[in-house]
Amino acid sequence: MQDIIQSLNRFESVTLKQLDSVKLQNRIDSKYILSKKELLEVLEGIRNDQFVLEIDQTRIFTYNNIYFDTEDFQFYKDHHNGCVNRVKVRSREYVESKLSFYEIKRKLFGTRTDKQRKIIPALYHEVPENDYNLIQYKRLQNKPIFKKLSNQFNRITLTNKTMTERITIDLNINFDNGIKHLELPDLVVIEVKQGKTDVFSTTIQVLKRLRIHESNFSKYAIGVSLLEDQLKHNNFKPILLKLNKINQYARC
Repeated sequence: MQDIIQSLNRFESVTLKQLDSVKLQNRIDSKYILSKKELLEVLEGIRNDQFVLEIDQTRIFTYNNIYFDTEDFQFYKDHHNGCVNRVKVRSREYVESKLSFYEIKRKLFGTRTDKQRKIIPALYHEVPENDYNLIQYKRLQNKPIFKKLSNQFNRITLTNKTMTERITIDLNINFDNGIKHLELPDLVVIEVKQGKTDVFSTTIQVLKRLRIHESNFSKYAIGVSLLEDQLKHNNFKPILLKLNKINQYARC
């Protein structure tokens, strides 16, 4: 981790206010999974093209997530089965900023993602009845939803110097379902977020050069597949195999 901090210290910084111009709530997402050792190579390759977010002299931030689903894991099953226009429902806490949000994340056609969010006073552990209206998901069929997974990780946020792309780097990822706890200490997830696809992005070109290929990775879906033994996970096997190579924790 110290090596990563030292690498980040060589980046020019950007403020949160400056980063607000690259919110990209409706966007194209490209995700990649890799090891911390590979991350150092990526950071070195993109350093001259990127700013790193810095708040109060901090460049690595802590996030807490709580994910909600029906009793029978309808949202998870829809993801596993490849349904289009699926949703994830979560609350998220930005620990250092002391901010919490309730979020509905929609996976639309192709790789496009749309996110709705509202500020909440504290991390939701259950969804108030009035906030069910934001979900608007026909497959929910008026079923209640419950806390199904807790997730914590550290995040680094970058933006390219033309302010057209946002990159998040998640590490020290762990999951808890109230019965089991799982840590993935060497796993890194990079997400490149763009308003429209730009295959000439420096980050994407560096990842290609290092033979790090795009993966369809979801923290919620993978966390559930690792902790809930009774649920099918066949369609996630390629990702679980990659995780197994990095951390030797994933069940396949």
